[in-house]
Amino acid sequence: MNISDIYDKTSTGQKEVNENTSGLSMMERRVLILINGEKDIDALIKLSLCDDIVAVVDRLLELEMVEVTDTTLIEMEAANDVPESEDKTDVHTISAREFMCNTLNTFGNQVRVAPLHKQILETTDIENLKQLIKPWYQSISETPGGMYQADDLRKEVLDMMDREGVNAA
Repeated sequence: MNISDIYDKTSTGQKEVNENTSGLSMMERRVLILINGEKDIDALIKLSLCDDIVAVVDRLLELEMVEVTDTTLIEMEAANDVPESEDKTDVHTISAREFMCNTLNTFGNQVRVAPLHKQILETTDIENLKQLIKPWYQSISETPGGMYQADDLRKEVLDMMDREGVNAA
């Protein structure tokens, strides 16, 4: 495993996100949901708050739920040339925001959730993000795949948000 590798879900991984039948741990599931073909190991560490991300990703690779994407050297160099974002959002808010967006992408009707997705992406503080839990929950609950998992997903995102308050104290 190379720390600069970028991972994406396989069809098996996408099926697991939708059906939740493989008995993944909560952390393995969280990491699987966060993997979207754009994040490297460093980004996954920051977003998932996972202590042993290498073991989790290795397990997902063994289960053939994720794969290393083909990232060319040109793409990697271009990514390094992009100036750093001015976004000073804390890691817990970013983690919860990414989780909410990824679950909307997975379970939501893309046309109907686009405004909510944009609103979540633009939210930079945890309190405003908490105000979006209800519409986010409703959006994923109204889909066949999401209706069975919405309560667990809501608990997961609320746990991410609660960590922010614990760490700030």
